[in-house]
Amino acid sequence: MFLPPPPPPAQQNPAPALPARQLEVALNRQQRYFRIPFIRPGDTYSDPQNTKKGWWYAHFDGPWIARQMELHPDKHPVVLVAGKDDMEMCELSLEETGLSRKRGAEILPRQFEEIWERCGGDVPPQRHREPAGENHRM
Repeated sequence: MFLPPPPPPAQQNPAPALPARQLEVALNRQQRYFRIPFIRPGDTYSDPQNTKKGWWYAHFDGPWIARQMELHPDKHPVVLVAGKDDMEMCELSLEETGLSRKRGAEILPRQFEEIWERCGGDVPPQRHREPAGENHRM
């Protein structure tokens, strides 16, 4: 008696396909973390060896920034949280920043969290909402 071979594992229990809207929402809520170096404009000529280079860290909750840090070599860290420090934070969406296309800028979540905790960022992050005044669905 001949039995056909069993189907490949992917066909045995196929994952249910997400409706397009749910997939869009899931992709837009992706958590991404970035780190880029910066030099304050006034230090460009007075510090040609870049010894005063700082770091800018960002946690994006979907397209919008949720947490931000600025680490300066000669200052206390600046730790900002969306919903509390909005006026001091980056106002651009992730796409507008170009960070996702910048080579080497994306870091692992644990790398961000380690620095966040070390710098006193103990405020639990909130899910970020689109800025007021933007066209969005409720």
